[in-house]
Amino acid sequence: MAGADARRSPPLTGRGGDALFVPAAPLLDALTSTGADGQPRHVLLGDSPDRRVDISLCRDAGGRVLLAVAPPVVSDDGEPLRRLARQMAGERDTSLLLEILCNAGAEQAAGSGAGVLKAVANEGEVVAAIGGLAHARGRRFSLRGSLAREVLRTRDVVAVADFSGSTRPLMRVAPEVQVGPMLLAPLIAHDVILGVLAVTRDVGAPEFSDREARRLRAVADHAALALWKAELLDQAQAADRAKSRFLATVSHELRTPLTALAGYNELLADQVIGPLSENQLDVLDRMRSVTQHLASVIEELLAFSNLDEGRETIRPTDFLAADLLRATAALIEPLARQKRLSFEYVVPDAPIRMTSDIDKIRQILVALAGNAVKFTDAGSIRLELAQHAGDVCYTVRDTGIGINRADVERLFQPFAQLDTGLTRRHGGTGLGLYISRGLAELLGGHIDVDSEPGKGSAFTLVLPADEDRQ
Repeated sequence: MAGADARRSPPLTGRGGDALFVPAAPLLDALTSTGADGQPRHVLLGDSPDRRVDISLCRDAGGRVLLAVAPPVVSDDGEPLRRLARQMAGERDTSLLLEILCNAGAEQAAGSGAGVLKAVANEGEVVAAIGGLAHARGRRFSLRGSLAREVLRTRDVVAVADFSGSTRPLMRVAPEVQVGPMLLAPLIAHDVILGVLAVTRDVGAPEFSDREARRLRAVADHAALALWKAELLDQAQAADRAKSRFLATVSHELRTPLTALAGYNELLADQVIGPLSENQLDVLDRMRSVTQHLASVIEELLAFSNLDEGRETIRPTDFLAADLLRATAALIEPLARQKRLSFEYVVPDAPIRMTSDIDKIRQILVALAGNAVKFTDAGSIRLELAQHAGDVCYTVRDTGIGINRADVERLFQPFAQLDTGLTRRHGGTGLGLYISRGLAELLGGHIDVDSEPGKGSAFTLVLPADEDRQ
């Protein structure tokens, strides 16, 4: 505002919006000393530590006094930094984190705009921006001769009085950006520079003070740790996606020749090519068993990658729940008999009709019942069907080794193995229960576990009877 208008300004306000009365002498002295040298004057005014404001004054080319009032000093009250830390700690979306950081930087350094710049090879990129820097968002610029390069080199705060009036690389690619003073601070976490936080003011506004530079550095230091964690999470998620794509590609490549091997095996077993001896037929039978095992492993890997990438889709049909349980029992009973385990299944007298994806439910039940047989050396396997409050419940009970309550959740993690030696002895990829839970949730249901070491386990698949409830 002009000097003459300053006397008619409303009183400065402190925390809570109440009037902040300050001694006039320091402010008048600063107004008087603000001359044609172009250097700003700073006055810290207030009647208590938590009610102080930082005032910057300078004159423009026309001789008018320009005034900027900064918010309460961060070092006098750590609540803004604590609030920023809480905001960023609770956010996992990197784009939202950057927006929070821009707003905090502009607020604490009394800026009208802010942005986050990152170095990519020999280029810089404005990855987030608000206010006066909004037009620069997404722009790439050469690091050579840039303020960002100076911040990266010195690892310290850098300031410039008139950014738009310079010939910096960013101005050459974003000439529509019109800002005056700019203040930049490095974002450093664990001795790694993650980027640069820049705050700007309008053209002709006072330069940033040393106190504002310290405030911005404090904001940048607090925010850098949150950004570090977010980047680690992004990298982990990217690695997971790459792993899923790799598994899907390898599985598809393996499935084609494996299908051919299974076909040749059938031709030989049927003696289409010529008669075979008993020993030769026995070898073919062993080959068929190995081929089927490899096929099941490949199908598990494909199901895992499809779930991980969100490619699984539901194809609902109407069917009787008891029919599906009987079909599962027909597959599992021979396996149980081979281990000399007693086997039974129980269905209610009243028919239970379902609308869901029958193939996915069958896949879950076969995985649960197969695990029951695999980890039961003596005793029994029992399949049960019931309906409770509109939900259909498929339960697989066994008298196997059982599971500690603390280990139940780990069972459903991909590739998890509670006992490596035991799991290796029984085989398996460690994906069956992870896939089963994922498919159950996709169908609108869940899997309950009731188990005790040495006394067996009960896995219950709970599903809505009607697709409309999924």
